Amino acid sequence: MSESANMSNTILKLLFVALLQQFEAATIKPSEPGNVRGATYEFLPGDGLRVRNGTLKGLIETAYDLRDFQIFGGPGWVNSERYDVLARSEAVDARQDNEAIRRRLQTLLAQRFQLQLHRETKDLPEYALRVAKNGTRLIAGEPSGGPEGIERSCGEMIATRATMGSLVFVLSRQLDRPVIDDSGLLGKYKFDLKWTPDAGPCHGAAGDQPSLFTALQEQLGLKLDSIKGPVDSLAIDFAARPSEN
Repeated sequence: MSESANMSNTILKLLFVALLQQFEAATIKPSEPGNVRGATYEFLPGDGLRVRNGTLKGLIETAYDLRDFQIFGGPGWVNSERYDVLARSEAVDARQDNEAIRRRLQTLLAQRFQLQLHRETKDLPEYALRVAKNGTRLIAGEPSGGPEGIERSCGEMIATRATMGSLVFVLSRQLDRPVIDDSGLLGKYKFDLKWTPDAGPCHGAAGDQPSLFTALQEQLGLKLDSIKGPVDSLAIDFAARPSEN
């Protein structure tokens, strides 16, 4: 095969990969003025995405699978102005590929918001999950197969064959701060953790539940120690309000 033919094939492959990284159709419009409802970010079967009342910062969190505390810089409106997004791709089947959706959303943000980012490592406050002084109170999960992970609701986590990796992931989102696993626990556990959120008791819940930190220690025999360490972050170099659909 000639050199020009090889180059043509390479260009075609690059174009094909680029097409795979884009939604086939996407609309972005300002959310309804005065909408005080919380934001929703929904991955749709068939590699689609629906966002209601979301900020650009929230879209970046979703696109790069990060948390608010890992994103810095940009104009003030990135965390105040809200948008509705509907993006779709015609997948081969109806299964949902979250990583493919994230890659397409990254491309969409670069196109419509002219978003430019760079990665940094910052020393930030963290928590280390460790076994408390009197030892763990965790109960091993059932050895057989079945559901695994943690179901979270207001003031409660119900774990079924959950690892400490799953727990620190949920705690990081709950506390809005990185949590690392320093427990040394390698098993899978079941528990029902109940606490009172900082904002106050949940609807219909007893008001005598302890704080999350106390509940972890009293109910699971675990503790969270404050530390500081390197955290992968994204810095916003440039962002513009979205172009017309």
